[in-house]
Amino acid sequence: MIKFFRKIRQNLLSEGKTGKYFKYAIGEIILVVIGILIALQVNDWNQNQKNRELSKLYVENFIKSVESDIVFLSDRIKINEKQIQNIASIINTLSTQKNLSESELTSFFEQNYSLGFESYFIPELSTFRQFESNNAGVLIENKKLADKLYEYYLLNERNEKNGEISTQLYQHNYVTKNLIKHLTTGDFLETKIGSSLNRPKLDLETLRQDYDYIGTLLMKNQMTESQNERYQGIKEKAENLLQLLESE
Repeated sequence: MIKFFRKIRQNLLSEGKTGKYFKYAIGEIILVVIGILIALQVNDWNQNQKNRELSKLYVENFIKSVESDIVFLSDRIKINEKQIQNIASIINTLSTQKNLSESELTSFFEQNYSLGFESYFIPELSTFRQFESNNAGVLIENKKLADKLYEYYLLNERNEKNGEISTQLYQHNYVTKNLIKHLTTGDFLETKIGSSLNRPKLDLETLRQDYDYIGTLLMKNQMTESQNERYQGIKEKAENLLQLLESE
């Protein structure tokens, strides 16, 4: 093709048709420019197509991540609600009972030891980490959706750094320690390892008068209620974000 155009230019020059030569040269330049513009347009179209596909993939992955978070949060909330119920049952037992039957004693121990474990919400972050590292925010054209994404993951980060770490510290250094100390009684050990190790049996009156034990129950109750409030707030944000993602 290039040889063909060159031959035309040479023929025009050799025939002395300078005017036609210049017109032809200008036309050839215009054709080249048009070709470049078309090529750039095709390239832009291809890139935009790739960006749309990548944006769609991110949205689909975000939907899976947020759905996973909602399921996890719902599970954590149920566990916490059960612990709050157990605390209420323990306090009711201390308030109304003087002695416990064998089955009541087993239930009392189970309720107390269930409080020795804490809930901990770990959001699914793989998609968001990849999204951040690739600077892919420009792929989300919906500004409201982009803002809600960053808002949601910032909320999770604050919850982990401020809420969850504090809960873990109190749980490990105070709550669990005190519960084990007060509940590792002879009758409990007898059921678990077949020997009381000569430790005294559980005495409800002693527990009622023990400020550390009662304080532990109250602290655990407050911690768990506060945690559930945070989880409910995060879950609500997640559900709203999921609606935006699904409508995208």
